Amino acid sequence: MNNANSFVILHKFWYTIFLMKDWFYGFTAKLIGYSICLLPRSLALVIGGWLGMLAYRLATQQRRLACEHIQQALDISDEDAIKTIVKQCFSNLGKNVVEFMLFRRMNPKQIQQSVSFEGVQHVENALALGKGAIILTGHFGNWELLAASISTKVSPLTPIVRELRSPRLNALVSKYREKAGYSTIDRNTGVRQALRCLRNNNLLGIVVDVDTSVNGVFVDFFGKPAYTPYSPIAFALKTGASILPAFIIRQPDGTHRAIIEPPLTLERCDDKENELVINTQKYTKVIESYIRKNPEQWIWMHQRWKTRPE
Repeated sequence: MNNANSFVILHKFWYTIFLMKDWFYGFTAKLIGYSICLLPRSLALVIGGWLGMLAYRLATQQRRLACEHIQQALDISDEDAIKTIVKQCFSNLGKNVVEFMLFRRMNPKQIQQSVSFEGVQHVENALALGKGAIILTGHFGNWELLAASISTKVSPLTPIVRELRSPRLNALVSKYREKAGYSTIDRNTGVRQALRCLRNNNLLGIVVDVDTSVNGVFVDFFGKPAYTPYSPIAFALKTGASILPAFIIRQPDGTHRAIIEPPLTLERCDDKENELVINTQKYTKVIESYIRKNPEQWIWMHQRWKTRPE
């Protein structure tokens, strides 16, 4: 057997493994989602919290990272206090997952019932200018529910997202989002779509609090340099769109409080790179302020400071 034939056989083998894994992920997610939708929302949230705690027990590396990040960023030395925040963080993520699965059975009115809003007038004022607006948030609270509730109660929102590696799972997630009233733009191929969204005077959603492989700059985040996407600033400067920081906070009774902040005031300067840094720092500080007030609702297990300045 020559090398070419060996390569083809090996390629077919791994492709078959990929298809099997893809089918398994899709089937499992559908089964869990269907089961969750048979339950009352209150019970589904309890199960979501249990799933989060199961992940806390099993995901040892992520648990360790979360503890380290909280200790360093929030300057907390009490190990019990740190563990409490980390447990709440994992529990919140578990609840986020089941709430997302509940999109399958929820209509716009039901989505609105679990979310109260502050600052809707900031969206109305921004859209009245005719240049669109950027809803800027982080992986805080239930950010998918924020997109759904803004779309159903305020104005249609189109978030920029990264597609999942599993095609079946990605298709299922997209279906749930569409059911909840919003569609998305692929992060890797959707720059023109994003600009078109703003030029059509619509809302564009961007999540900007992770270290990822997109164009960014280093800004201060909890006292350490963090590589941060500058796309919201670039889009705003190019189109004149307003940037509206928005956050959703899970309440003790299982409901949510969504806050839309006034538009950021962007600084202009001759040095374009410095302009990106200054304004990216502005919105990063807003995100940090919300995390400091509700640390249990952010994703501390993410490697936020992975990329280092040269």
